[in-house]
Amino acid sequence: MGDDDAVAFIGPFRSRAVAETVEVTAPAGLPLFAPVATWAGVTHDDEPGCDDPADHRGTVLRMVARDTEVAFRLAAHLRRRGEHALLVAGRGEYGAQIAGQLRLAELPQADNADVVVAAGVPDEPGMERVKETAPLPLIAFDGIQGLDVGEGRDVWVALPFPQDPTHGIEAARAAQLVLDALAGGATTRAELLAACRVSGPFDEHGDPVDPPVSLWRADADWRLTPDRPI
Repeated sequence: MGDDDAVAFIGPFRSRAVAETVEVTAPAGLPLFAPVATWAGVTHDDEPGCDDPADHRGTVLRMVARDTEVAFRLAAHLRRRGEHALLVAGRGEYGAQIAGQLRLAELPQADNADVVVAAGVPDEPGMERVKETAPLPLIAFDGIQGLDVGEGRDVWVALPFPQDPTHGIEAARAAQLVLDALAGGATTRAELLAACRVSGPFDEHGDPVDPPVSLWRADADWRLTPDRPI
């Protein structure tokens, strides 16, 4: 980085932008805090959807659960409830990625399903099948907003946030980690990264340990309201 006095970089928000930014920050050893990036490839290279992972060199700390963690939480939630899912995944890049992560998480599935799990964005081929599954309850991954999912059904979106992230909560939490590390005596980028990794806490990949994942209830206009943690 051109600014030798910089000790941390907070942002950007979109996963692909994070992957592009670390091409500059990682070689400089500058810690990058990713406030809301959920793509597994930001911190991993060994999970579905990580064909072109970010070259982060251990310098990225992700503030929220990655998509793979959300998939595992959702699968565990259904197992605890003794429920089985019908998986509807788009045939595009995003739908295929989430479907792979749900397979990794061993999502309980059955033809006579209790709930539909949907993964994909509205314009992906295959997502039109979601409407055909009404009125079964629907749990979707982020990105489905705007899709016609049919009428007369309960709809939730699984999100790695207990509160609305648009208020800057995760960026503010990252800033507080940096301030605490500096107050604790960190003077170099490496020292700050190490201190924040412990205090987060973050695992060896840079992912948060035991991050929150919640089901948000969606109304007919896709307004989301926090409902329950999973």
